[in-house]
Amino acid sequence: MVIIEDSIFKQGKGNDLLGLLHFQQGSIFRAQARRTENSDVKFTFLLGSVECFAESEGFSSFTALSLFEMGQHLGSSMYYKKSVEKAKEYLSVLAELDEYGPKEVKSQKDVERIIEDAESRIAGGKSLVASPIVRSEPKAKESKKNPDSKLRSFWRGLDDEFKRNFLKMEITKLISFVEAMYGKEGRDALDQVLTFARENRKWRFWMCRTCSKKFSSPEECKNHLGQEHAAEFKPSSTKDMPQTVTKVWGHKISVGGWDPVDAAAAVEMIKNRLQDVKAFAYENGWSKDWPLAIDEERSKLLKEIKLLLVSFWELKILSCSIRDWMMQFPVKHLAQFEVSEHTLTTECRLVETPQSICFLEFRELNQILHFLRAIKGERDDGKNLVCKAVDSFWDGTRVKEKIDFDSQFSFLLLDKRLLKCKLTRFDNEGTVNVFDPNDYYANAQVHGDDILSWLADYSLGDEIFRFPKPIRTHNIDIWVAVLRAVQFTCRTLRTKYEKKLRMICYDAALIDANNLCIREDERRRNIPEDQWTLYASLLCDKCEENIRRHAGDSLTTKLSLCAVQDVLGGASQPTFDFTDLVDCRNLINGHKHISDDIVLKSINLLKSVVTYKV
Repeated sequence: MVIIEDSIFKQGKGNDLLGLLHFQQGSIFRAQARRTENSDVKFTFLLGSVECFAESEGFSSFTALSLFEMGQHLGSSMYYKKSVEKAKEYLSVLAELDEYGPKEVKSQKDVERIIEDAESRIAGGKSLVASPIVRSEPKAKESKKNPDSKLRSFWRGLDDEFKRNFLKMEITKLISFVEAMYGKEGRDALDQVLTFARENRKWRFWMCRTCSKKFSSPEECKNHLGQEHAAEFKPSSTKDMPQTVTKVWGHKISVGGWDPVDAAAAVEMIKNRLQDVKAFAYENGWSKDWPLAIDEERSKLLKEIKLLLVSFWELKILSCSIRDWMMQFPVKHLAQFEVSEHTLTTECRLVETPQSICFLEFRELNQILHFLRAIKGERDDGKNLVCKAVDSFWDGTRVKEKIDFDSQFSFLLLDKRLLKCKLTRFDNEGTVNVFDPNDYYANAQVHGDDILSWLADYSLGDEIFRFPKPIRTHNIDIWVAVLRAVQFTCRTLRTKYEKKLRMICYDAALIDANNLCIREDERRRNIPEDQWTLYASLLCDKCEENIRRHAGDSLTTKLSLCAVQDVLGGASQPTFDFTDLVDCRNLINGHKHISDDIVLKSINLLKSVVTYKV
């Protein structure tokens, strides 16, 4: 694994050897998944193998198998669907071959069996309930924490000063002992540890298992992992990523009463008493001056909307796009009463608060609630299992007692708390302090024998007496598997962001088309009807202009043509069907005479669909 990882790191993109290296690594992960008894570690190895196979062309059958087993592990329709997708991709590759060998025939049957099994689980609803898998924890070796009564009696008979001095270890004697037991290799290992502790004042550091950089905190290491080793899978800019609503807006959701507002009475106040409305007092974004309505059905819907939004906010998944989508409902609703968006935003300040949702009627509230219920409150991609797998290894390295130095760095000073009580908290930071031994132990209370239990704890078996191998060979398989899992997650997110960006550009094209129709309406006010131009004809002319300007090559131009093609063709969903510029142009020009009503209806329908998808 070390050799493969070093080779991958040294190879440049596009090197033919990379695919084989990733495949070999993925095969190792699958073998490790079969060996381990820890179900969380098994899932992590499978997820790591999927990313490796995804980097290797021609191995989609292996990807499909790992994805299928992950689907079984989680009871996840998401991974079953991905498995079917990869399996069908493999079958399409086989279909292009002139003849099959025995291996291909067997592989084809295996893949077809995966498709049949996965699709039946999805269709039968079995994917919604995870199969009963026993979440095995790492097996702890038997611990001997009960020293015999003779040892306890001996310890109790020693005087306090001896017990305090027992916690001091002269470093030169420790080095001599280690060298006698383990030779030069043991001495060098101990020297390396002690030097690091003296220079960095820490026993613990975090290392990237790919490039061997060291970090002082797990946060630094995680940031490095994402920025350096998963950066190529991330969106190009933050504008493509969902932004969480501010704390101010999140607080407004939580504290509001969410009582239904009498919209008709409120509109009358806006129209006839605007100065009074401007003076309304808002506490945490909510005003008690708006007239309320007694409406049990609306009240019930609003309370459920509040609960969902609060839960999303607490889970940190309430995005600005969801908020903006909801805020369009009151704007459109009150526009029916001839209340402009400017009035709502600037003069009434309603769009700044979720209270504007309380103006909506049952139908709009039900639509919002239907959408919010469809949002996943928790991840179902198995990230939690990867975290648990890492923790199972991390737990094996945790210690409770602290070890410090004297000011001359000639003694190691063991935790004085061992003289009096049992240690409960883990020392996760591993910070090194410097003390004068005489002061440090002078006032240490000596009335316990917990140090004997600590000395007699052989829970790690012989491992407690061994020095670790070079750091990169220590559990490198699980660490690289976690890195691949991070890359898989980022790759999946990148695909989603690319789809979202495409939808946003398509939506912008629909807005341009709608604005073109609005400008034509304004022009028609001053000219005779026989000089009016059909909306469809205007859209066709705009497409021709875009083609001349950009030659149809840019993504924006292509999506603009797709949007107009869908509008004029009466599509119910965005098609993104742009295979040939000439065909697309001919298809658009063939719909020049469609009525304005049909065009407007089609724009509004597609805009609603796209907004929902985004």
